[in-house]
This record gives sequence, C-alpha cells and structure tokens, in this order.
Amino acid sequence: MATAPRLAVVWDERFRAYDFGPDHPFSERSRALAVRLLRELPAASGGAIEWVDAVEPASWATLETFHRRKFLSFVASVSAAEAPSLLDAGDTPGFPGCFEAAGRIVAGADRALELVLTRGLPAFHPAGGLHHAHPDRASGFCIFNDVAIAVGRAVREGRRVAYLDIDAHHGDGVMYGYYQSGRVLDIDFHQDGRTLFPGTGFPPETGRGDGAGLKVNVPLPPAAGDSALLPLFRRIVPALLREFRPEVIVLQHGVDGHVGDALAQLQYTPAAYEEIDRTVLALAEEVAGGRLVVTGGGGYRAASVSRVLARAGAVLAGDGPLEGEGRLPEAWRREFGNATGETAPASWRQNPAPSVSSWTPEHEATLVRELEAELGRRFPPAV
Repeated sequence: MATAPRLAVVWDERFRAYDFGPDHPFSERSRALAVRLLRELPAASGGAIEWVDAVEPASWATLETFHRRKFLSFVASVSAAEAPSLLDAGDTPGFPGCFEAAGRIVAGADRALELVLTRGLPAFHPAGGLHHAHPDRASGFCIFNDVAIAVGRAVREGRRVAYLDIDAHHGDGVMYGYYQSGRVLDIDFHQDGRTLFPGTGFPPETGRGDGAGLKVNVPLPPAAGDSALLPLFRRIVPALLREFRPEVIVLQHGVDGHVGDALAQLQYTPAAYEEIDRTVLALAEEVAGGRLVVTGGGGYRAASVSRVLARAGAVLAGDGPLEGEGRLPEAWRREFGNATGETAPASWRQNPAPSVSSWTPEHEATLVRELEAELGRRFPPAV
C-alpha cells in the first residue's frame, strides 16, 4: 500500500537560473544539491514526499501584492538588457532573464502556500527565502521577496501568520513590510546588526499600530552558537505561537548561521537546526492544523546548505533521528564534487568544529529582560 504524502516539496530545475554568476556568493546550486540528497533518502523513496517539479514565473499581479510597479518595471528593463547592471547599491546584480528567474522563485513560494492552505500538507521550498527585498528595491541578493508575498497571500485570505526567521541576516524586508500588521507575528533570530548586514533587527523594533508587540527581534553576537540559540528558541517561540494561535506558520530556514559559513559567524551546528525543525513541525501541528511552509534562505558553504536543508526536508517528511555518523550516498558525493569542485563531506556530522562561545546564562537573562521590557510581556524561565 502506498504511503500518503506527509510533505510537498516544490523544486523546479529552472530555479537554478536565479544565478548572479560564478564569483557571486549566492547560488541555487547548493539548494539543488540539497534536493538531490533529499531524493536519495528513505522519506523520498517511501512515498512520504509529493514533488512539485514545475512552476511558471509569478504574474505581475502576484508580484504587485508586495512590490511597487515602478520597481518591477525597473527589474524588467534590466532583465531585458544585454549589458548587466546593478539592482541595488552593489551586491545584487541584474542579469539577462533575472525578472523571470526571480518571479519563478516567488511562484514556488506561492505554490507551497497554496498546498498548505488547500491540502493541509506542510510544504518545503528550498530555493526560496529571499527575505531582504523591499517593495521598492532589491537588497542582499534578493530581487523579489517570495516569503513576503506568500505571507501577504495568507493574510489576504484571512489567516493569521507566524513568520519565523533563523537566517543569520535579519529578515528586514518581511518585518518592515508587515510592521503595522496585527495579523503577522514575526520572530527573527539573527546575528547582531551591529556586526552584519542589513544592520537592523533590534529588540526595540516591536511593530507599530496593529502590529505593535508582534515583531520580536533576537540579535545574537558572533560565535554565539547553539548554547545561545536553543535556550532562547525554547523560551520564546512556543510561548508566542501558543498565544498568537497562527493559522499558518512560515519558517525561513537560512543556513548561514552554520559553523564555517563564509559570510556570518554564528556557529550553529546541525543538531540545533534539527531541534528547531522538529519543534516548529510539532508546533504547527498543535496550533496551526499542520499548515507550515518552510523555505530555504542564506547559506554560503555548500556542504552545510545542502545537508542541513536536505535533513530539514527529511524531518518534515517524518524521518526519525540520525543514527551514528550516517554516511552519505556515494553518487551524491560525486555529484557534489562535480558541482562545487570541493571534496564532498562523507557523513551528515562531518563539520568544522565551532570555536568556544562566550555566551553565558547572564547574557541570556539580559537579552530576555530587554525583550520582555520592549514587548510588555514575560517569557518562561530558563530551564
């Protein structure tokens, strides 16, 4: 008897066209390797995953639900030009076909949300999570903001949405886009903006108007590690979700907080990501009827991005904890080497060793007190 799907994965090979060139740090190649590895795992072969293999670029009407027409026209003109030009102040270059490539990423998030709303099936969009784009500008490798557009659709359909962001960089495009919305709870764990782009996401930024008290920023110092992330996540996220009772949860699953990342220094381990994945999945089932969208996000070390996102997909599809080292498939390792020019990791747990974190329980207490004062609420005590 066939297994009923427990997860939908949206992956169109044409997502790879979102490509800033060989010398740019962001590439969908790592996400493609994650999908390839996920296809090798028992959850995929056992029928627990339903694959959506083709999406067409989002329409102008869909893009205009978040982005301004003038900006869309600008991106379209850059996309049609022969000579590349920048879309922002310097780190998001345009390229021929960039409008369609970015629009297809948006369509992936839109399709994932549709599956969640109509089927009650958690959905995974590894190519997405482009959370820096603003209504009127590209930013931080993000041309269009697929997660903001998905959140907006859910809100227009009358749903309360919890947006969780664990990318090392603050999800400024989403937070400011819904800063006054009382239907969007935004919880963002990221590296302190005084040390990393985009320089935003501080505890006093708690929302305005109907959104006051619903924007929760948790900045962490470089080298914070699991010992900072996990206790704070356990204290903050379940309490807020159970109080807000979202009808949809969107998790931006950036992997640039992983130890060894080229652009950030938070030094999380795979164990931290897996605990968060299992916690969010359980909370989605508890408070949101299982309606969960998970996207990719940042991440600039292929060995980390590919394995963490593949493992996230497996957890969402019902895989149990890893046993032992968990040697990776040889065919995938060869593909990894051919795609990256690097030696592939041999196992799930082969990673750089994090440096010693200077984070202490006193740092946690100080940050929680600040959050409580800004938000006007109390969080559960440290365990």
